[in-house]
Amino acid sequence: MSRRRPRKALQGRRGLAVGAISLGCPKNLVDTEVMLGFLGEAGFSLVSDPGQADVLLINTCSFVQAAREESAEALAEASQWRRSLGAGALVCCGCWPQSDSARLRQEFPEIDAFMGPGDVARVASIVQHALTGAGQRKPAASPSSYLYDDRTPRVMTTAPWTAYIKIAEGCSHRCRFCVIPRLRGRYRSRSPGSVVREARALAQRGVREINLVAQDTTAYGRDRGSTDIADLLSKLARVRSLRWVRLLYGFPTRVTNRLIAAIAREPTVCEYIDVPFQHADRALLRRMGRPGDGPAYLRLIARLRSAMPDIALRSTFLVGLPGEGEEQFGRLLEFVEAAQLDRAGAFCYSPEPDTPAADMPDQVPAEVAQQRFHELMTLQQRISLARNQRWIGREIEVLIEAERESSGEWIGRSFRDAPEIDGAVKVQAGRRRLKTGEFVRVKVTAAEPYDLIAEVSGSRRDEFVGQQRACRP
Repeated sequence: MSRRRPRKALQGRRGLAVGAISLGCPKNLVDTEVMLGFLGEAGFSLVSDPGQADVLLINTCSFVQAAREESAEALAEASQWRRSLGAGALVCCGCWPQSDSARLRQEFPEIDAFMGPGDVARVASIVQHALTGAGQRKPAASPSSYLYDDRTPRVMTTAPWTAYIKIAEGCSHRCRFCVIPRLRGRYRSRSPGSVVREARALAQRGVREINLVAQDTTAYGRDRGSTDIADLLSKLARVRSLRWVRLLYGFPTRVTNRLIAAIAREPTVCEYIDVPFQHADRALLRRMGRPGDGPAYLRLIARLRSAMPDIALRSTFLVGLPGEGEEQFGRLLEFVEAAQLDRAGAFCYSPEPDTPAADMPDQVPAEVAQQRFHELMTLQQRISLARNQRWIGREIEVLIEAERESSGEWIGRSFRDAPEIDGAVKVQAGRRRLKTGEFVRVKVTAAEPYDLIAEVSGSRRDEFVGQQRACRP
């Protein structure tokens, strides 16, 4: 953290500066933005530099051990900030305090208050009490029932042309390695009207790209019984000024033909879907508490590519679950080779307290899981390079996000690239000056495992022609 300014007296809440560090996934980021919105409404000023803050929020992730380690590093640095400040407040938010606030109190005594996912709407009150020394020492009872809507205040922290919309909260799946349902409650969808109104408001503010997130976006509406994700995509596709709508975090057995048709039909909906398969071995998937298997997933991939030959497919895999032997891991490698996914990530299993998998026999040594992780990602790197090379010589539309002055390159993303998690397109523009937030047509000249290299071709085409597919090359 940067060195903070000279200390000022903490008198009341108005004008006090609040900073936030959001860790983990985009779903967590939305929570952080909503908390900042509530704090702004309550009279706090908001700063992007934590070193300039009087109050610091750390929104943690504890999905796996690696996420807790990252959160612990942030909390250790924030604790140092709190000690040097001598006043103000440090507030620990998110899933980790919901699951283990007692450990956090012991490890980081500088924390003034704890918040879980169900406390988001109460953030201003919690911060105010923390400033007086009467901070909340334990999050609200789990599981959470909180769900934000389009009327909820929210401060965007992403680039002005892109935003996430959380369309649902919680999870009703029972994956045996995961604690999310216990921490965030059962799945509950926002109303379609609320989601569309939020998208319209964001579009009016200049947002051109919407990324839909939830623990399972493909389960959207099933708890309401009146709509589904295909309906929602069709409604969002009609929001004026939106250029891209992208779907993240689907569930493999809920990618229906109706959903596939909606993605293929709607010009504004990117031909992109993120479906965490987690594994391919049938028996191991059942140990996870998940349906399907490699052959079923390959049939799904074939259906998607039959409808949209250029669709960008992303997935996530879990290696090292108890009971994963060399034979089971071999089936996963065979599946990844056959699937030829555009993007894939992986994580190593870690035993999470109060999950069935933590007590399973045949635990896989951490070093074996790590070796398998590297083998899997090495394979996927080769596949991703081959998938990228298919675009050499073709034209594609790119959203420009930054200029790299040292090399003269502009950095952007195509419909194939979700913010933060996927690759980029490195654009050579010659003497032409581009603008961040604009869409340009480029010709791909080379490919790397994660990124494409391209040069500007044709006009800027920043004004969308509705008859032309926005997300296809």
